[in-house]
Amino acid sequence: MTELGNRLRQAREEKGMSLEDLQTATKIQKRYLIGIEEGNYSIMPGQFYARAFIKQYAEAVGLDPEVIFEEFKQDIPANEKEEIPQLSRVKTRKQVPAKNNKVLNFIPKILMFLALVAVVAILYILFQNWDFGNNSDPQEDSNRGVVYDPADTEDEDQGDGEQDEATGEEPVEEPEEEQGNSAGTLTEVSSSQPNATLELTGADAFEVELSAIGGNTWVGISNSEGEYFHSKELAEGETETFDLTEETEILFNIGWVPATEIKINGEVLEYPFPADDVTTQKITIKFAANGQQ
Repeated sequence: MTELGNRLRQAREEKGMSLEDLQTATKIQKRYLIGIEEGNYSIMPGQFYARAFIKQYAEAVGLDPEVIFEEFKQDIPANEKEEIPQLSRVKTRKQVPAKNNKVLNFIPKILMFLALVAVVAILYILFQNWDFGNNSDPQEDSNRGVVYDPADTEDEDQGDGEQDEATGEEPVEEPEEEQGNSAGTLTEVSSSQPNATLELTGADAFEVELSAIGGNTWVGISNSEGEYFHSKELAEGETETFDLTEETEILFNIGWVPATEIKINGEVLEYPFPADDVTTQKITIKFAANGQQ
């Protein structure tokens, strides 16, 4: 037990409060309060929350948090923001070069080709119908004297309809093609609390929307090469988006799951483990765009 833990426990006992009373007053789980008194910060969701819990503990037992932090700073975990190395800022949404430039440049050529085909077709029709003197087709001349009775065509149509009714066959409708799910499918590959690996398939994009709901949270987002796209605290109500289509593997390190919502291609991610039981989770998502599997 650290000197800080002894000081906090002594103040709690002087106020006649049990750990259950302190849990009710601070809304901090009892196991975290015990961890503070024993100096066991490894069970905390993160160093940010360890410092916050110590501050709430001190206020609940009538101690000045600033005095406590100054007097026992050697026993208090350092702020995560001070420990995280300064990373080069990465744009929340990568500038993806337009892939349609080649198609757009090719459109004028297609239009010119279609125009040429249309001109050739018109010239061909004119040439076929051109009257070179009186060299008309004898068959055409014989057909000019034939008069068609519209009633004959109606009778033929009715006969065809009666034949269809006689056979009892109905016209066959072509089945409609089912549209694919643009959001893709997430499949669990492996899991071992608090780590899990998922695979995203059936999608052309890998777009992520990160939101803090119901409180502050800390989230780290990085790829397999150690490049960070996000590594900081997200305040309640804040939302950030990322286009990770060019990445094949992404690690989400969520410090406080109950306050974190992650959407993959517009669909809310279901956490591999219950949010209330496992408040810190590390989720790896492997992705391969359609046509690259």
